[in-house]
Amino acid sequence: MINLNIGFLGIGNMGGSILKGFLAKGINSGNIFAYDIDTVKLQDFKNNFNISICDNYEDLVKNSDFLILAIKPNIFFKILEDLKIYIDLYKPVIISIAAGITIDSIKNIINNVGIVRIMPNINAEICLSTSAYCYYNICDEKLNKVINLFEKVGSTFYIPEDKFSIFTAIAGCSPAYIYLFLDSIAKGAQKMGMNKKEALQIAIDVTIGSANMLKNSNKHSWELIDNVCSPGGTTIEGICTLEENNFQQSIVKAIENTIKKDILLNNQKS
Repeated sequence: MINLNIGFLGIGNMGGSILKGFLAKGINSGNIFAYDIDTVKLQDFKNNFNISICDNYEDLVKNSDFLILAIKPNIFFKILEDLKIYIDLYKPVIISIAAGITIDSIKNIINNVGIVRIMPNINAEICLSTSAYCYYNICDEKLNKVINLFEKVGSTFYIPEDKFSIFTAIAGCSPAYIYLFLDSIAKGAQKMGMNKKEALQIAIDVTIGSANMLKNSNKHSWELIDNVCSPGGTTIEGICTLEENNFQQSIVKAIENTIKKDILLNNQKS
């Protein structure tokens, strides 16, 4: 059990997903404090999950050992300026999940507390997030508590901050690409006569099994592909069709363009 108070500034899609994941993994609701300008959403979280809601920034910061900033990048610095006086006073560890906001840019406003930049993905809500983190000015004990906290909702990887754009492409954005891939499989089955809902569930189960097979087999992905492809069979026919239509090249290009876009957006924020 992690015995600390966790503050959430913002409980939108990502902040709310992380909060729900923490609760699902045994974090006591009495240790969670939240503030959001959407008072209806805030009250819903209180009613549904029995967390403590705060009336203002100071109330949130003074009750937080670890303060998760789950706010939009376009208003991040304005809010950080408003928080500065309370952060200086109460000194919580700052955990930023804002996309594209670097530690250096946070340090320009606050630099006398520990800062962890962590990038989870939307799967935190079901405790299967994949998160990257980097940090500044934080002792090992507190850093380990942050890592342990986020490992409750999935896996964590230390990634140097200059590689965060790559991580964004392969962990933050790729769930959408995977959803598209699964929908396409189901659509192909639907075209040939199967109920799409049933086809999608089959595709989901096969994907989970295949991912675990690759994770646990210690084999290269192409070795596993070859194991499924019988000579002159159905699978090799499908693989060749995908290759003829630039399947791998399209995925590689999508990742490349995602990274370039993330870098461009980050440069515009700095």
